[in-house]
Amino acid sequence: MNQIHRLGLGVAGVAAIFTVAGALVVDGYATANQDVAQATANQQAPTDMPTIEPTASPTQNADPLTIYVKPAPTPPVTSVTKPAPVVTPRPATPAPEITPPVIRVIVPTPSGEDGGTDD
Repeated sequence: MNQIHRLGLGVAGVAAIFTVAGALVVDGYATANQDVAQATANQQAPTDMPTIEPTASPTQNADPLTIYVKPAPTPPVTSVTKPAPVVTPRPATPAPEITPPVIRVIVPTPSGEDGGTDD
């Protein structure tokens, strides 16, 4: 890639970053102004909001409440009358011994202008 293309890609990348960042800043600014406008509207017209007058509540009983819970019944006992049969494992037969294949590599002798040396 030529140097001018790399420079063009760099400039395009920076421009894209600034475009996205600018859009986010403008969106945040618009949202903040909208929230401020709603807050000032609520402060100027407090009669629009209904108010709830506190009422006198009756005194609560301070005695603790006792709750009785019926426990679950105990499950019946299950007895096993016929045990499982005893299984004796068969002896494993050893794997046959296999000799690995022999790989022979024939390397040709080096040939070159200087008798095959790499200097």
